[in-house]
Amino acid sequence: MTLLQEAPPAPSIPRARPSRVQTVLGNLMATRIWQPRDLANWYHLVRPLARLARTSPGFASPRMAYEMATRIAFGYQPLPATGRPPLGMDRPGPTRSVPDRPHVALFVDSPDHISGVATTLRQWAAAAEAGGYPLDIYHAGSAPMAAPSICFEPVGTIGLAAYAGLTLQMPRVLEVQSTADRCGFDVAHLSTPGPMGLLGLILARDRGLPVVGTYHTDFPRYARDLTDDPAMAEVAWDAMRWFYGQMDRVAAPSSATRDDLIAHGLDPARVAVVGRGIDTSTFSPAHRREELRRAWHADRPHKILYVGRVSEEKNLSCLTKAFRMLAAARRDVALTVVGDGPYLRTMRADLEGLPVTFTGFLACRELAEAYASADLFAFPSETDTFGVVLLEAQASGLPVVVSGQGGPRDCVADGMSGRILDPMTPGSLARAIDAILSAPATHAAMREAAEAHATRFTPEASFQAFWGLHREFPQHLITS
Repeated sequence: MTLLQEAPPAPSIPRARPSRVQTVLGNLMATRIWQPRDLANWYHLVRPLARLARTSPGFASPRMAYEMATRIAFGYQPLPATGRPPLGMDRPGPTRSVPDRPHVALFVDSPDHISGVATTLRQWAAAAEAGGYPLDIYHAGSAPMAAPSICFEPVGTIGLAAYAGLTLQMPRVLEVQSTADRCGFDVAHLSTPGPMGLLGLILARDRGLPVVGTYHTDFPRYARDLTDDPAMAEVAWDAMRWFYGQMDRVAAPSSATRDDLIAHGLDPARVAVVGRGIDTSTFSPAHRREELRRAWHADRPHKILYVGRVSEEKNLSCLTKAFRMLAAARRDVALTVVGDGPYLRTMRADLEGLPVTFTGFLACRELAEAYASADLFAFPSETDTFGVVLLEAQASGLPVVVSGQGGPRDCVADGMSGRILDPMTPGSLARAIDAILSAPATHAAMREAAEAHATRFTPEASFQAFWGLHREFPQHLITS
C-alpha cells in the first residue's frame, strides 16, 4: 500500500516561556516557605559541593549556578519531619568485603519514578540480594525500594516545572553522612545527579574512595526539549561533564550513549557499556488475550502499541502524525497508548476521532498482556539512553520500530527484530509500519526474531557487567 508523502512541516510557533528574570524571581519566591532547618540542611550539602567544585579545573560553579537559577523553574516543598530513623537498618548488614566483592553503596534519587531506570535498579538489587553481594542502596522515601536498601525520611521534595511528575526527595544530609560512617562502604555508585547522588559523591571523595556512576538519562536533550530553550542543552552538558567527570568509571546503557558522552568530553578509558536485561518469563507471547484485542477496536485487526511516559521528550508528536497518515491510508490499524504524562491531553486531542485506546498506566500482568496482545511496537523517542520497553516488547514477540538516534538502536536487530529509522520522521515511521504489516511473512518472521533477540539481554548479564565496574579497583583503594 502506498502512503502519501508527508506534508512539509508547518512553521513552528515558539512556546511562550518566562524570561530569565521571571524565572529567577519565581525561584526566589519559592524559597519563602523554607524553614531554618531547610536552610541548614541545604548548607550541609552545598558547602562541600562548592569546595569540590573549586578543585575542578575549568569548571565555573558561579556561572553554573547563575545559568541554572535563571533558566530552570524549580520548587522546594518542606515536609513535616517526624524524626523517623532510616528504614532497613534492622536487617543484617553486608558481609565484610573481599577483593572480588567490594562493599558498594548505590545512591539513588526518585526510586519510585516509573521508568526503565527504576526497573533496572530493582533487578540489580534483587541479583545482589540473591547472590550475597554486599550492596546497600541509599535513597529517601516512605519505604525501602528493595531488600538491600536504607530508606531515609525525606524532609522536602524538589520539583521541576518543566518535568511534571518527577519529584526528588531531600534527606537529612547529616543523617545520611552518619549512616554511611556507621555502615561503611568501599565504592560509591551514583545513579543520578540529584541530592542523593551528590551526597554520595561528597561522602566518597571525603573518604578517598572510588566513585562509579551510571548515565541513565539524557539530561541535556531532556532539558532542551522540555524547556524549549536550545541553550539549556549546553548548560546541562556543562553540569554533566562536571558531575560524571568526578568519577573513576562511568556506565553507559548503550554504545550510542557511550559515544555521546565521549563526544562531549568524557575520558573514553573511563566509560564502559553496561546494558540492561529482561525477564522473559514475565514478558512473553503466551500472555496474548483475544478479548483484549477485541476491546482495542475489534474491526481493526492490526494493533500498534506504544508503552512509556507520555511526554514531549519521547517525540510522541511524530507518532501522532504517523498514525494519522496510517489511519487515512488503511482501515485495518488501531493504536494503543499505555502510560501517562503531561502530553496525554494534547495527544488525545490530536488523535480524536481515530481508532486509538489510551489505557493509562499498567503494570505486572496487565502490562505483559498488553504487549503480547499487540502486533507491532512503535517507539519514536530520540532521547532515550536505552529503552527497556523495547526489550519487553520484543520478548512479547513484537517487531519494534525505533529511531537511529540514541540508545534504542542498540536494542534492535535492524531488518530482523524490527526497523531502525534515520531520520525518524512521521513519514518514515508510517511507511516502516505499513511495510511490516503489509507483508504477513515478514511480520511473522520478525515476531519470531524479536522474541529470540530479547533472550540475549538477561538480567544476570546486566548485573555482572554492573558489578564488574566495582571489582576492578586496586585493593589499596578499598578500606574495609
